[in-house]
Amino acid sequence: MTAPDVAIIGSGASAVAAAWALASAGRSVRILDVGVDAPHDGPLVPMTDWARIRRTDPHQHRYFLGDSYEGIPLGSARVGSQVTPPRRFVTRDAATLLPRTDDGFVGLESVALGGLAAAWGAAISPWSEQDFRGLPISLSDLLPHYDAIAELIGVCGEPGDDLSAIMHDPPGMMPPLDTDPASTALLARYHAHRTDLHRRGLRLGRARLAVCSRVHRGRGPHPHLDLDFWCDHGDAVYRPRFTLRELLALPNFEYVPGVLVRALHPDASGVRISLRRLSDNTSEDTRARRVVLAAGALGSARIALRSLGAFATPVPLVSNTSTYHALLNFPALGAPQHEHRHSLTQLTGFFTPPEGGPEMQLQVYSYRSLLTFKLLREQPLAFPEGKSVLRSLLPFLSLVGMHHEDHPSPDKLCELREQAGSDLLHVRYRTSPREDADQLAAERRARALFRSLSCLPLRRVHLGHGASIHYAATLSMSARPGSLNTSPDGSLAALPGVFAADSSVFPRLPARGVTFTMMANAHRIGALLASSLA
Repeated sequence: MTAPDVAIIGSGASAVAAAWALASAGRSVRILDVGVDAPHDGPLVPMTDWARIRRTDPHQHRYFLGDSYEGIPLGSARVGSQVTPPRRFVTRDAATLLPRTDDGFVGLESVALGGLAAAWGAAISPWSEQDFRGLPISLSDLLPHYDAIAELIGVCGEPGDDLSAIMHDPPGMMPPLDTDPASTALLARYHAHRTDLHRRGLRLGRARLAVCSRVHRGRGPHPHLDLDFWCDHGDAVYRPRFTLRELLALPNFEYVPGVLVRALHPDASGVRISLRRLSDNTSEDTRARRVVLAAGALGSARIALRSLGAFATPVPLVSNTSTYHALLNFPALGAPQHEHRHSLTQLTGFFTPPEGGPEMQLQVYSYRSLLTFKLLREQPLAFPEGKSVLRSLLPFLSLVGMHHEDHPSPDKLCELREQAGSDLLHVRYRTSPREDADQLAAERRARALFRSLSCLPLRRVHLGHGASIHYAATLSMSARPGSLNTSPDGSLAALPGVFAADSSVFPRLPARGVTFTMMANAHRIGALLASSLA
């Protein structure tokens, strides 16, 4: 193959964002990817609403439970509840191709086409100026790239609400999706008490989502069928495959699936890329002038450490801690029910202690289309009684995800270890008693705020560290990079010609989700790289 200007490793959210910036600037781009895809062609789920399918479709078990009933978890609830049977391809083969051992960590990886964003919840949360503190880039560096990514993926939300001032709403933002009855009632209650709630540190509004609520770039509008965890009707909810589809229409872009990149070897004429073809398990080399690592915080660290022979060399890892809280949403009692709804984040909130302290992000969901049998297993009643109770409570049951910031520490790290002629990544993740206590205290205050909104908090569930699927810091960006750091332009100090453009470059994570910022930064790095190759 003729060496392209840039080879990109991976096809996830950051990979396609960097590829779009590079290809749009006229550079030749090749994505190298394992690219596991769904085993079926076309939509498996009928184009009708969730409730009607549940009442009438005799084949619903195929997608709700899976042909082999793989959608029924036999153990306790853990990471990846949103990876339903139709999206099981997102994690398929990852454990085999990306071997890992964990100590206090339950994270997910993917070798799928589109990476983990193929099952992404699509909530976007641009970082604040404060979130960039300590980084060699600022919010102003990313603002134009936030807007470029918003136009590429399609973003909807409610302009002028209580979140607008802190969410940098992009120009051309589409109207918000309709909230479900429980969230509509909760938001109305919030507006009735907003002055007091602002004083106590809470702001709440409709979620900003990477969803087309009207036709945009040939996608959408969202059909409000409450099937977002099961399918992508109308291509309304953003998936990286949609940008890949646009890229494939360009003459200077190529997508090569079925390959696993093992190591990178810079030399005088560019970078030699060692890979394994999975169809016949043969090894070969290819070349590019430059290489962009976009295989995820863990995947990119693997490749970089292996390329340097840096075995048993620990690098930092951070991961947002997330907990989930069931609420009895009393303002929703008696609210008319309807089937015109979506399954994604309904409301986004931010709690910042008035006296100062870290921000906590809140995401409000309904819980219906993920199937209530998963909740039934978590409640204390016998199954027959529990089933009746859950059916009664479901219309006014809300779930709140509470998401915390994370910083590096000596007990949060990963390292590549040699093992029987191969290697595996080992992750150790331990929070301190002080971190746990501070997070619990913040959550108690947030639960009190919901009680003042007539929402009764019930059970708190912590799925384990890594369950947020937001990881970073393995190749941290620094103004004075060491051998395993990246520069502000994404270049990796120890591997000339190699750039990192995923979440691995962020040395810490604020409470706000990382995906949208990761894509904006990848677009920034791609634009800088395109200019340098001119």
